[in-house]
Amino acid sequence: MTLDISNLSEEKQKFLKANPELLKSLEKEIPLQVQRVDTRKQKMNKGKSKLQRDLEDVDQRVEDAKRKADRLRSEYMVDPHLREISTKYQSLLGKSESASMLVCPKCKEGDHGNKMNKQPWCMKCNTALVPKNMLEKWRKLPEVKIVHDAIKKELHRLNPGLKPDNNEDTTQ
Repeated sequence: MTLDISNLSEEKQKFLKANPELLKSLEKEIPLQVQRVDTRKQKMNKGKSKLQRDLEDVDQRVEDAKRKADRLRSEYMVDPHLREISTKYQSLLGKSESASMLVCPKCKEGDHGNKMNKQPWCMKCNTALVPKNMLEKWRKLPEVKIVHDAIKKELHRLNPGLKPDNNEDTTQ
């Protein structure tokens, strides 16, 4: 096989004519490189086709699972015994979940995932959340009233190291 160097620039043509050994090595190596590239392309196409077969297999499994689920769902809807068992189970499941659910004792909102000091907390009311079954017990607890300014001043008079808001005085 001889290479057609007519489409190369004059400078490159002169160089290759001046170096006939380089031209011979190129004539020998180029077909081998083309063959390697073709082999690589064939392997990639074979790999792609295997991947394509795997994807089709996965799609087929998904479709089979969907058909089976639809068939089981239709059988379930017809069988009254299975529906009765399911409703009993769902009601028991709902009771256990509702017993463990946390609510704010003041605003009665559910748990939104807020935490303060690693404890479930209602940010709106600034209180700790309690389980629903403990809500009545929590309401019976005595309420702590805020100390009035007169009592704060009396405390400050008795302990002058404390500020009226009970923070320690750092300037002495």
